[in-house]
Amino acid sequence: MLDGGAHVPMPFDATLLSVLVVVLSVLVAFNLFLSLHLTKLVGALAHARLPNTVPIGAPLPGFRARALDDGRRLDADTLLADRAAVLVFLSPGCKSCLQRIPELRRMLPLMDEAGVALWVVMTGRESRLRAYFDGTGLLPRVLRVNDRDMRRLNPKHSAPFYIFVDPTRIVQASELIGDENWLSFRAQIGDGDSAPNDLGQSPSADIDTDAIDSPKS
Repeated sequence: MLDGGAHVPMPFDATLLSVLVVVLSVLVAFNLFLSLHLTKLVGALAHARLPNTVPIGAPLPGFRARALDDGRRLDADTLLADRAAVLVFLSPGCKSCLQRIPELRRMLPLMDEAGVALWVVMTGRESRLRAYFDGTGLLPRVLRVNDRDMRRLNPKHSAPFYIFVDPTRIVQASELIGDENWLSFRAQIGDGDSAPNDLGQSPSADIDTDAIDSPKS
């Protein structure tokens, strides 16, 4: 303190200020990282708690769809009236779905002969789905549903996945394609060929990441 009581200002420490700015920036970045990680963790836990599909023995929920080949509006009552059916869930983003397309194409006439309907249920952009099924012979059996109805049928968007329903729309079986029930059904309709996952391997699931731009049915 000088004579007369005047205060001498402390010298400005630019280095200390820079260090504080860096420390604060690191803390903010770390907090953002923790927040994003927590968000992903909460989302993963919520996804894990979702049911795989409609419970066995329960009625299949109603749903609406558009036929991919001609854009017709359809509903569950029309599609599943007094006839057993298999709903198959594939996705262009599913790595193991492509190998199932020849299998389904081979099974289709056998299923028709047995009186069992086949419907492939999808979400996603129409143009991408058309390209995916172009030349497969399955286009007339593909249904495009909105994400709300997909969540009712296949909450986890698993693929390749199936649901067997009887003529009264009661769910009889559902699982990843290639399980014991799927193989038993193929044997019943006379399909003896084996796909890669049927040769002593457990079927694996892919998550459908293409549930975007879904139609407003």
